[in-house]
Amino acid sequence: MTKKSIWLMILTAFVISVVIVFGSMTAMVTNPEPETFESTETATTQTDVIFVLRTWDDHLGLFRGDSETPYSEIDMPLYLLTEHDRKMLDQGIKAQNEDELRTLVEDITS
Repeated sequence: MTKKSIWLMILTAFVISVVIVFGSMTAMVTNPEPETFESTETATTQTDVIFVLRTWDDHLGLFRGDSETPYSEIDMPLYLLTEHDRKMLDQGIKAQNEDELRTLVEDITS
């Protein structure tokens, strides 16, 4: 391979790289935020649901909204919790969504 063909190959690779970089930058400038496909109905429904973690028959219960019966139970002896945690759980600890509830359960049970 001659020096001329090597330089031509390097120059071609450089030009292609520059075109790709500028093309990507142009796409980011014209469309800076990714599209979200979540419907407003789903978003409204998720904010209306409040979850509650509280004591239920000597263990923990997960409740939706104002329900009197838990949709799920956690078999954890309450004596393992601090007095402060037990008082909070007797009143019920609210979470706005399932992720917040999951974090709350992890904090209480660990």
